[in-house]
Amino acid sequence: MKNALTRVLLKVVARGFYQAHTGGLISLFLLVFVNFFYTRVPNQAHLTPAQITQSGFGLVIASVSELLGVAALLGIGLLYSLKSWHYVAGRLKSADAQFLVYSSTALPWRQQLLAWAVVQGVILLPVSGMYLYAMVVGLVFHHWLVPALLPIYLLLLAGAGAGYYTCLLNATVVKPGKVAGLAWARHWPKPFFSLFLYEVIAKKRVAYLLTKAASVASVALLLLAFPDARTDVRVLGLVALCCAVGHSILAFQAGEFERFYLPFGRNLPYGRRQVFGQQVLLCSMLALPELVGLLAVGQAGAGLPAAGLLLGVLLLLRSLLYYTGQHMATYLRLVVGLFLGLLLANLFGLTALLALGSALAAGGLLYRYR
Repeated sequence: MKNALTRVLLKVVARGFYQAHTGGLISLFLLVFVNFFYTRVPNQAHLTPAQITQSGFGLVIASVSELLGVAALLGIGLLYSLKSWHYVAGRLKSADAQFLVYSSTALPWRQQLLAWAVVQGVILLPVSGMYLYAMVVGLVFHHWLVPALLPIYLLLLAGAGAGYYTCLLNATVVKPGKVAGLAWARHWPKPFFSLFLYEVIAKKRVAYLLTKAASVASVALLLLAFPDARTDVRVLGLVALCCAVGHSILAFQAGEFERFYLPFGRNLPYGRRQVFGQQVLLCSMLALPELVGLLAVGQAGAGLPAAGLLLGVLLLLRSLLYYTGQHMATYLRLVVGLFLGLLLANLFGLTALLALGSALAAGGLLYRYR
């Protein structure tokens, strides 16, 4: 806390985040945390004190032992982080925060990352409190694995946020000689769909690596929590949903890249089917490691529907931008609602139908609004 940059960032960013989201945090506490701490059990006369205690803490016990509970914990942390990333990104673009561009970027990357990690840790305090309570109850009732992994997940979320903010600030001071630094790929083929991939390689490597780190964390946590359910299509479907939501920022950046750098694409002789095929290729390349991993773990029986769900949802997230435009707040609200709806449907074993439905919805949005 003695670091001057950390103090400035806490005042400018963290304090502003809590001021802007006070109402939402209070609502979250009232709707979730009240029942999360202790749920009264009716007709307790036939239960022993130990049974009453365990039933009263049934919600929090389920969050560290059941698939739906673990998914809810991970989803709350991920969605809260996405919301904070969106707020901080917008805050850094405001006029009164421009001094950070010229001051903080003079420091080494290591100091910038540490400062931003502290700030993101402060922003994540509500989620950290919920996770800490879940870990304590999990340890008391002998559910060891998820409580042990939740701190790692929190550290990854804080590190991902710190890396994202540092990249945002330093992207505004790119040195002229490095803007077009892909000389090694100068003679590679560049079909139209692949242009954003080269943009990722050239300028968005940090965002891509953070997305992959979030995917690895989600996959590892879920598979370690449910080691005997690796062939369960619901578990792999949940992994696919987490990976797809983690790629939502890349999908948004792909839409932004197309809008600002490829506006001439609408004049090219590509029909809607060809455009949809290009998006399938782009999304497949962006999520290639995850698709291969799902097929390898679940094989054809469970891996194929899960891989289809990942690709279908990613296509849908990309096509949503034709409806919302490049408005991050509206887009994130739709992403949250879509994730929750698909999560509940996936728990009923509808993974294959959800994959097909997501792809058809993506095609319908593209046909209607492009």
